[in-house]
Amino acid sequence: MTAYADETADLRTEAFQTAIDDCSASGGGTVTVPSGTYTVGTVHLRSDVTLYLEAGAVVSPAKDEAEYTDKFVGPDNERIFFLAEGVENVTIAGEGEFDGLGTEFMRMDTPIQGHSNESASHPLISNGPHEARQGDAYLSRTKGTDGWPVAKPDFRPGPMFRFNNCTNVRIRDVTIRDMPAWTLSFHGTEEVDIRGVDILNHLLIPNCDGIALGDTKNVHISDCTIQSCDDSITFGARPDEPTTCEGIVVTNCTLRSSACAIKFGSGTDDTIRDCLFQNIVVQESNRGLGIQHRDSGVVENVLFTDIVVNSNMLPGPWWGKGEPIYVTSVPRDGDTDLGGIRNVRFSNIVARSENGALVYGSEDSDIETIEFDNVRIELTGSEHADEVGGNFDLQPSSVVTPIFANDIAGVHVENARDVTMRDVTVEWDDSDDLPDYYRSGLACEDVDGLLVDGFVGRQAHRGDDADDADDAAAISLSDTTDITVRNSRATEGTGTFLSLSNTDGERLFVNNDLIDAADAGDVASFERSGNALPR
Repeated sequence: MTAYADETADLRTEAFQTAIDDCSASGGGTVTVPSGTYTVGTVHLRSDVTLYLEAGAVVSPAKDEAEYTDKFVGPDNERIFFLAEGVENVTIAGEGEFDGLGTEFMRMDTPIQGHSNESASHPLISNGPHEARQGDAYLSRTKGTDGWPVAKPDFRPGPMFRFNNCTNVRIRDVTIRDMPAWTLSFHGTEEVDIRGVDILNHLLIPNCDGIALGDTKNVHISDCTIQSCDDSITFGARPDEPTTCEGIVVTNCTLRSSACAIKFGSGTDDTIRDCLFQNIVVQESNRGLGIQHRDSGVVENVLFTDIVVNSNMLPGPWWGKGEPIYVTSVPRDGDTDLGGIRNVRFSNIVARSENGALVYGSEDSDIETIEFDNVRIELTGSEHADEVGGNFDLQPSSVVTPIFANDIAGVHVENARDVTMRDVTVEWDDSDDLPDYYRSGLACEDVDGLLVDGFVGRQAHRGDDADDADDAAAISLSDTTDITVRNSRATEGTGTFLSLSNTDGERLFVNNDLIDAADAGDVASFERSGNALPR
């Protein structure tokens, strides 16, 4: 870079671009950015070139919109910072950093006015009026807007790094901070390795997702720290693309998000499959692990394992209500031919959260083969429970009510088939003032094929005898068929262990320890043996 730089120039776009172009034209190599501060507009990356930032190098975006390409303009007039199109063997690496100046671009003293492309009649809810427990007080500004996402400016750069139809992309070791919009964005790209990257964005700047993978194949993300207002790592699929979003491995990462730490969707117009997430810590996030299915594609063969989640409820117009695990399939709009979700497993998960796990499908959804295995969820109260709690959040959708009041279970499953709950523990934090909307430990509705094996827990509010027990059961099943409950244990304070409503096909109720329950509940219709009944 030194050979191309004009030390008197405020902008270094031309120097960056010329160095990269010359390096590629000569067969490839490394463009080294030495220690110093550099301001650039759009820079185009080329094949066989490594852009290497030495320690002390800081590269920032220009403030003038005219310095950017007009290709791929975003929904709110965003323009791309670094762009790679149809290139191969491209690398960004080094000990330097990219500073996106997000807090300088955004309107940091003004709360968000509306989501992108949202109706003026409900600008903060996607995509219809709500039926929240709070009624007209939901998202009222009269109580203040502290903790809300901030307002967007007339112009901001973004995505900050966009890779379109590329092959062999490597991003290593750099620090990327304070991005004003989407950080690393991949579309139709194959063979991506992201290792040792720190993405440190502001938690109130909307759309500053950490890593967004659209129709991108064979991706390895490891040893990264990602903090973002929007999703830390997100996956999407558009229709009729030549590549499929598949072969994704994410390991050894620490994530924090005001939206969802790991999210599939909401763009799910084509297949997303064969994904593994392991050895991950999710810290102080809104949602933890999420599949937000809204379109005609299929999400399948997904494994989350060895993950610690801490999820907190946030005030304001966020997508999410503090769910540690979130799997939903509802149509985006009236024209959606809804696809499905299948073969998803959550294994060795420890969560502390201010909401329960949710698996929810609309009546026309196709959710099948969902397994929780060795999952422990400890639920607490929230300082924001009165403002936003006690609701299911199904945004974005204009077909079902996007936000509506509902009782909250430790794990709620609705409209799914072939569901396994194996070694699932639900614990309620009695030291907190638990909201009244917390109810059962496990609640299933319209589930066809349910195996509960090794559930440990009770309902939210203690009931030490049948007279004062909460009327919610530890396990509550309605409109559910083909049921087995075995090897489970009612914990101290359980009122009724099992309640059934309009169920069919009760199979086995065996080897369950109900000694600490006030009442076994509706167990007569099962084949029973080896149970320790309440004393």
